[in-house]
Amino acid sequence: MKRLVLVAAVLFATAAFAAATAPKEAKVLPAKQGDVTFKHDTHAKVACEKCHGPGEPKAIGKMQKETAHPMCQPCHKAEGKGPTKCAECHKKK
Repeated sequence: MKRLVLVAAVLFATAAFAAATAPKEAKVLPAKQGDVTFKHDTHAKVACEKCHGPGEPKAIGKMQKETAHPMCQPCHKAEGKGPTKCAECHKKK
């Protein structure tokens, strides 16, 4: 029984570590002006709290223009990296 518990704990820890260190896939966020592709890996150097708020990171939820623009544009401009113009983020199909 102890061996079974140990094996289960090791498997759980391995899976948790793999999930935490695995690259995040890009997310396509639908928008009226054209879909926006958000690459989580590109933003990995940014502290999680900056976008997700304090505590354990949670999904941000549906992004709206009123939320996304004030969150993304100031950082992109300050860092001198990332898109800042409409068509650089919003891609029409």
